[in-house]
Amino acid sequence: MRRPFTAALIVVACTASAQWTDVHRLGNGGETYVSTDGAGMVYVSSHIPVQVMVSHDWGATFEDKKEFDNALGDMLVYARPKGKAIIAYMYPLGTAGMATWNTDDYGKTWTQGDGIKGRPLDREWVTTDESTGAAYMIYSDGYIGGPRSKGVFVSKSMDGGLTWKEVGRVDKEAAGDSPVDPHLVSSSDGKLYGLWTTSKDYNTIDTYKFACSTDGGKTWTDHTTLGTISKLPGADTQERWMLGGLAASGKSDVLAFYVDYEVVEAGGKKNLCLLVHTRVSHDAGKTWSAPKRIVPDEELRKTLVDRIKAKLADENFPNYIQCLSWACYDATGVPHIIWQDNRDGQGSIGGHAYGRWQVRHAKGNADGVFDYSERVSHSIVCKRPPLDFICCAADSKYLYVTWTETPENAGDWNFSGEFWFGRKELAAK
Repeated sequence: MRRPFTAALIVVACTASAQWTDVHRLGNGGETYVSTDGAGMVYVSSHIPVQVMVSHDWGATFEDKKEFDNALGDMLVYARPKGKAIIAYMYPLGTAGMATWNTDDYGKTWTQGDGIKGRPLDREWVTTDESTGAAYMIYSDGYIGGPRSKGVFVSKSMDGGLTWKEVGRVDKEAAGDSPVDPHLVSSSDGKLYGLWTTSKDYNTIDTYKFACSTDGGKTWTDHTTLGTISKLPGADTQERWMLGGLAASGKSDVLAFYVDYEVVEAGGKKNLCLLVHTRVSHDAGKTWSAPKRIVPDEELRKTLVDRIKAKLADENFPNYIQCLSWACYDATGVPHIIWQDNRDGQGSIGGHAYGRWQVRHAKGNADGVFDYSERVSHSIVCKRPPLDFICCAADSKYLYVTWTETPENAGDWNFSGEFWFGRKELAAK
């Protein structure tokens, strides 16, 4: 029997002051993900527990919860039209590789496929070319904390994600540059866009790279260095802060997002800040705009002045930090970006100062210039937001956001916590 996960059963309302009113806790989980088919189906997933939940009503309620026992993490669920969706997650370390499942009945039942077994694959993302029915999955063969990466690769599936065939290598890094943490999106006419990072010391991130494929992932061109990390004094460029990614709209619009350190003058002092930057391409990645900050200068200066006043001590990441960013386009081609932010200053845990973290959202224009940002979540005090990313997705009606919270946690690597979901109605164009 299908039991709906209604607000009354599993949803905890946000009680602090948030600009978004439709914000709920869905349970527990880490590295949450959300996708929409644009016709009312919204899927969310997490790891630890590795699970999927399904909404048939534009994210108002969730049902058909399913957990996966043979899993380590890196769970995602990718929505497709007409009741279809693909799941991928990392097998336990003893097995290695990626597991894949699909549904063609709106998430009522799921069928496990062959996946890709026996290789130390990491950071898989899925996209599709619905004109041909092809699904694509990107991953690195090796990862920071494990075997050295042999490169970033793409596999293709023509049966809804049940079986996969590796079709091409995305990067062209030299030995020792270690490409890791890729991301993959597609255009409306089937072009594939890939992003990845490099790490010579296999701990901190050096660069963000991009490439495009017009032949279903077999060959990759337009290789571009989108960003080089500024390793300034006091800057923590460890991989966990530094994930980047892509969003795509139409035949040729691509938005890249990544983080970098800058020194910004405000409040009579120089402030070391970790800031999210974007670059936009209108020609499918052949040329790119100059990097832009996601918050306007006036907002950034006020943020820094307020944060200086609210800081308690120079410990546990005392700099202003934007991290765990994600971006998407809505159905009208408007870009949206979200991130974790510690502008509220610090709180105390056990007599030590830790950041007050919140999720924020900004809406942009076609050239990647974003409006003043707004608060999505309440603030929580912890050492750092859990792990590597949060997620957003949009359609013609709503923007959806998922994230993880670990209140009052002083640990470094939190793989799971409270699983939160937010939904905001988009204004009609």
